[in-house]
Amino acid sequence: MAEKFDPKNAARLENPDRLVEMPPARLIELLELSGAETVVDFGAGTGMYSLPIAEALPDGELIAVDEQEVLLDRLRDKLATHQPAGRLRLVVNSGGRVPLPDGVADRLITINVVHHISDDPTAMTEMLRLITPGGLLVCAEFARMERPVGPPSDHVLGLDDLRATLTGLGLREHGVYAPGEVGLYHDVVVAEKPPA
Repeated sequence: MAEKFDPKNAARLENPDRLVEMPPARLIELLELSGAETVVDFGAGTGMYSLPIAEALPDGELIAVDEQEVLLDRLRDKLATHQPAGRLRLVVNSGGRVPLPDGVADRLITINVVHHISDDPTAMTEMLRLITPGGLLVCAEFARMERPVGPPSDHVLGLDDLRATLTGLGLREHGVYAPGEVGLYHDVVVAEKPPA
């Protein structure tokens, strides 16, 4: 099984350079938001991207999901001083299950998470379960390339493997973006869960 994120590295998630390396505005654009959707940030960590996405949802909700309460505690601390335009709810993934109903997410975003869970069918199925039929997934993963940040290249999925993992779930690709198109060091795949 792939390595889980070590919460001792939580400070890395707070590096403001991340917002330059992969601007939230580009991800928000790919999410195709009207502002009233429910978006799940799957593997939200400390909420570096949860907050700007919630700002784009004045009539919607961002649900930040993570299996590590200690990471969500950092997001709770941020919410004590900054309330985004949209509602923001924190949910702990416990025992492999996310305590949310099927199809709760009009959009689901996951950033640097799939390489941790791609060999865990329960986690991958759970991610898919949360997306409503016809809903979009935006998946950003560190690319296999020389880069000054992130895990070693042999710890991440190559783009072909990432695409195969997502289409293997039954998702239909809408767009594939190479490093430099959305984020400096990320492959990004946008896919749709087929309508029921």
